[in-house]
Amino acid sequence: MKKYWTVFKKSLKSETIYRPAALAGIAGSLLGFFMQVFLWKALLGSGARRDTSFSDMLLFIIINSFMLELTRTNVAGIIENSMIDGTISMELLRPMSYKTFLLMNALGKNTYGTLTRTVPILIISVFLISGTPLPNLYHFILFIMSAFLGILLMFEVTYLAGLSAFWLQRCWFIEFYLMGFERIFGGTMVPIWFYPEWLKKMSFFLPFRYMTFEPINFFLGKTPVEEAWFPILMALFWLMALNVLDKCIWQMAVKRLTVNGG
Repeated sequence: MKKYWTVFKKSLKSETIYRPAALAGIAGSLLGFFMQVFLWKALLGSGARRDTSFSDMLLFIIINSFMLELTRTNVAGIIENSMIDGTISMELLRPMSYKTFLLMNALGKNTYGTLTRTVPILIISVFLISGTPLPNLYHFILFIMSAFLGILLMFEVTYLAGLSAFWLQRCWFIEFYLMGFERIFGGTMVPIWFYPEWLKKMSFFLPFRYMTFEPINFFLGKTPVEEAWFPILMALFWLMALNVLDKCIWQMAVKRLTVNGG
């Protein structure tokens, strides 16, 4: 476990080297945040949706920004690049699980991104959400649990996309489609509250809404505590199913790499 903690710390530390990039990221996050705030204020102010208050939407934007930073990952791109330049063979010689190495590396980068790009938004938001009720203890605990599962789910999906590079070498287009599904069925661009009923029902049977949208629902208290079992169990189901699938694909990928490598 110590070696994986070392990977996490080194990944976190490596991000601090690029300070101009961090400043640009902060500026971009703040610009995106204010654009969403003004857009939704105009839409809700014009009566676009009467059963969703601007306070709810503001909290959604804040927590959504937080979750997007926590779940952001470029695992597929890393695997693709290592396949192209041939360093994948060296990566597999590490005295640790390649998958866990990628996970800890991603968590280190995401932690830094969350601290630099989301904390400024949270500080500014304090002046915007004054008087807005925060979640009770039960919903906050459910939010933490669901957020943790969401991080792992996003990693599993992008890791599976990356494994396709063992056959295709280029897998960026698969990740592109997956991110499109995540934006639609995960409600990261427009909350699923606004979706038509048929699209809402479809999202329940896909893993994407359990990455970011369900944690946000728990934080806002829109999912009653007595109904929390369904999204939690669905997230666990998808996590286990994807984990079994990636193990099978990994076994085939390693065999293929060994055969091609002689």
